[in-house]
Amino acid sequence: MSDFDIRVVTPADIPDLVTMSGALGAFHGEDTRADAAALTRDLFATPPWRHGLIARHGLAPIRYARNLGTPQVQHARRGLDLHHTFVAADWRGRGVGRALLSAVEATARRLSCQYVSIGTDPDNTGARSASEAMGYIRRAPGPRFTKRLD
Repeated sequence: MSDFDIRVVTPADIPDLVTMSGALGAFHGEDTRADAAALTRDLFATPPWRHGLIARHGLAPIRYARNLGTPQVQHARRGLDLHHTFVAADWRGRGVGRALLSAVEATARRLSCQYVSIGTDPDNTGARSASEAMGYIRRAPGPRFTKRLD
């Protein structure tokens, strides 16, 4: 049993998503412009354009994932792209990443997707190794990984 929980993002989580988005940008040396209004629009429109999950330890946010639907029109397949994710530094290497990625895959299956794809920063060797360890296959030309769900 883990000492964190993962659930679907609610409007009450938006401030924490903005904060963690900023932390991800800082990690990559980027100037981020995470915006509560835009996140609310994208996560809670009908139908939603993005899907979000958040992991918490008690009240503290420790990881999140934001996902986008991605079609492969030429193959008549639907996919879910793990577009944005961040793990709080104290929680890296403790299983929350694997658990959250499993929850992303469950979301994709519920949405009738045939695959999940992940993009990583080219220098993030830890994320690349973790993706491969969970069965994701690197796609050329860059650090992009896909796992078939059929």
